[in-house]
Amino acid sequence: MNEAVEVNHHYLDRVVALSEDSGVEASEDIMARNGMKLLAKGARIDARARARLLEYKLTKPLESMMRVVEGVGSRKIDRVAEALLERHPLLSRLCGAATGKLLSTSLRDLILTSQVDSLLSVYAAQGPAKLEHAVGIALVSAAMANQISGGPPMDLMLLAGLLHDVGEVYIDPAILAPGARLTPQQWKHVAAHPIVGARVLKDMPGAGIKVANAVLHHHERLDGFGYPAGLRGDALPLPGQVLAMAEMLIGLLEAGSHNAERAAVAVKLIPGEFNRALLDKVATAAHAETKNRPAQDDAGASVQELAERVITVYGAVQRFRQNRELIVSKIPTASASLKSLLEHAVERSQRISLAFSSTGLDSHQPDELTARLTELDANVRLEVSIVLRELQWRLREVKREVTLRSAQLSPPDAAIVQELVELTSR
Repeated sequence: MNEAVEVNHHYLDRVVALSEDSGVEASEDIMARNGMKLLAKGARIDARARARLLEYKLTKPLESMMRVVEGVGSRKIDRVAEALLERHPLLSRLCGAATGKLLSTSLRDLILTSQVDSLLSVYAAQGPAKLEHAVGIALVSAAMANQISGGPPMDLMLLAGLLHDVGEVYIDPAILAPGARLTPQQWKHVAAHPIVGARVLKDMPGAGIKVANAVLHHHERLDGFGYPAGLRGDALPLPGQVLAMAEMLIGLLEAGSHNAERAAVAVKLIPGEFNRALLDKVATAAHAETKNRPAQDDAGASVQELAERVITVYGAVQRFRQNRELIVSKIPTASASLKSLLEHAVERSQRISLAFSSTGLDSHQPDELTARLTELDANVRLEVSIVLRELQWRLREVKREVTLRSAQLSPPDAAIVQELVELTSR
């Protein structure tokens, strides 16, 4: 017998919100596990249906028994793709003229099942930038897969790119709000979105296990410092590597100005995170985009602001350096899980430390920084600013990941991690 299915109330709330502007209806009779018909085929799924759908367990997932009447559809998706290629020169260059047209055509001709189209529509309704983000990931993933030897099929990467973040619609929207300061427990929910998305997609018509597995791995890293499983090296399948690279690049494009410069810095800052062939593609496109571009100062940061960033990063790096031996001393007697976490944290922090040293700024006293930064020409000062921003993000990422993973350890091991986090955060 089929297992009874509960309706996720965060997902249903988003469906109900979408129903206020779009038609959302039952694509078949929606039956409770006890045999009661909750909604007939064609009935609207709106606020009035919410309580009934939450009260009973269903015979099948709600996602398989509903449809958005006018979903995002492939025609809208291809228009979004064309707009993104026109707006972002780096994206267009990475895809290539021929590939860009091919991807536009492929997206236009992509057949989305009613279930996939409806789920993507619910995801896209969270905000105006959501569909652009999904289409951007699809474009980059398919382009890079098409350009590397033995890459995964383009149609697989298009679908996986479009659907990579659908697990978010099952998470409390307050946790996903921009600027929200999250507790470790809340971060656990955010970090679970690839798992949730993969579970929904693996049996969904039009998606399936290959798409689900790619979605599951889109936040993993080759050096093992990703999530949810911390896969490392060959344990991370190529579709997941491609999606992870695309996620990083689109994040840079969405972050603001100097996209090509930021991409050129990001791909070489922390070695070992991403597939080398994919990094080379991005680095080549970024170099071509920035070549012969006139010097541009970073209008968003004055010399004084840059000096303050240097001091902030310097302090964080120094705290790691001062406590590195203490952290390493815990490894030989640690449990397997704690040992793995500490080794990953030390390795990632060491790479950040080396990246900071490469700027040549960690040997200067604070009172010398302003003069030193003032001497730099505009292009170099811009690169320094980008490196510092990236390092600040990476430092926060290490703390977040270590804290997140510590929640999975035994209480004594978690206490050790918490003590080390506090030492390196003072």
